[in-house]
Formats: sequence, structure tokens, C-alpha cells
Amino acid sequence: MAAPGNGGGTGAGPGSGRPPPGDLRSVLITSVLNLERLELDLFRGRHHWVPATQRLFGGQIVGQALVAAARAVSRDEQVHSLHCYFVRAGDPKVPVLYEVERTRTGKSFSVRSVKAIQHGKPIFTCQASFQLSQGSPVQHQFTMPAVPPPEELLTQEELIKKFLQNPNLAERYRKHLNKIQAEDVPIDIKPVNPPDIFCSEPQEPKQLFWVRARGYIGGCRGLVQGRLWRRDGVLAVTCAQEGVIRVEQTPTQSKL
Repeated sequence: MAAPGNGGGTGAGPGSGRPPPGDLRSVLITSVLNLERLELDLFRGRHHWVPATQRLFGGQIVGQALVAAARAVSRDEQVHSLHCYFVRAGDPKVPVLYEVERTRTGKSFSVRSVKAIQHGKPIFTCQASFQLSQGSPVQHQFTMPAVPPPEELLTQEELIKKFLQNPNLAERYRKHLNKIQAEDVPIDIKPVNPPDIFCSEPQEPKQLFWVRARGYIGGCRGLVQGRLWRRDGVLAVTCAQEGVIRVEQTPTQSKL
């Protein structure tokens, strides 16, 4: 949640009266994360982007559900954990209702449960835990991987252009890369160890990226897969997301 500015500044930036140019935080709050309150703990969210699968984007549902939960706690409480479950595919043709349950309100911790509903059935559930800001002498870190600085790496767009220049690129890969290239993504991505699509040998099941927003987002929070370090080596975010990967079985051909 964004902290209010001082209201009297004429410049742009944290603490000023208006957001700086390219303020992604302001765009998110006023569009994607803007919910309509129907009742005290009931909200309606609309869709601002639908992927090619014609199903709702999970990140949008998570963000809107978290906003709904945050509206049921005090502004002094910050979310510190979020557990999410996608239970049905979302329908992009209708809005989503977010029903918040005030599971517990304690002295320093609060828990809120949120159910996202379409066509009378839940498509997503989550539990969010909030905590009053408190100082602590306890600190712990994971060690940041040894990687080259982002200035030495190609962006995802540059890598795609490089692959597309290869005349031996299979047509199905070419179509897929062109589709990725056409998407307007507000994040700069620089893969540290980009996968080699021409390599038939097994590769390490791990990918590393430098990521940076193409605008100001404030609030020092991000939603990523795995662990996200600042470039000075301090661990900033940890998270885990469980997904489903279905491998297409190749039919065995008879040698007869």
C-alpha cells in the first residue's frame, strides 16, 4: 500500500505531492488494483489485460485479492505473507467478486481470508497475514549467486532478435518468439543463463535473471519466483509459486 505524500510539494518523487514520471505504482493503484467496494468486505474487480489463453491472468487476481485484504486492516499493518490457491480457471467476460473474511485481528498480527468468486463459485482463495511495523535485531540472508552485472548482459528482446536471425530456427519457435516480442511488458529482463533452444543436451534446471521495472514503483516490494537480491547482495524478496507442467507424450512409432 502506498504511503501518502506531503501534499504540498511541486516536485516528483517519494514524499512529494504527485508521483514521478512513469510512476507504475500510481498506474497500478488507479487501474489494475482499483477495486469497487460493494459492501464493507465485498469488492468487485475488473480486467485490464487478458492473455492469449483467454483465461484470467493469475497475477492480477493475486494483486486484487491482496488489495481487498489490505482494505480490511489498518494502514499501519503491512502484509508479510500470502498463501494462494487457484481452484478454477477465470472467465475474462465477467468481473470478479472478492469476499474478505476477518479471520483474526490481534495486537500485532492480523489474518484475512479472501475468496475470489465468478458465476457463484470460487476461482481463487488466499490467506494474508499482516503485521504492525516493528524493529528487530534478528536478520538472516541467503547468499546471492555469483553472476555478471546487468550491464554485461543482453535483454530478453535482444536475445529474441538474435534467435530470430537464425535461418535454421524451427517455425514453431519462430512463431512463439514473435508472440513474446509483440507483448508490451513493463519489466526489463536480462537472463543470466538464457536457455539454448538449439541444444539437445540436458541443461541445468535453473534460470537466473536481472529484472528492473520500466518506471517508478516505490514501496520496495516485488512478486517474483524464487529469491530476489538487490545488486549489493542484500536479499529483498523470497516467494514460491506452485504450477502445473504437462508434458506432451510423443507417440511411439513401430519400426515394422
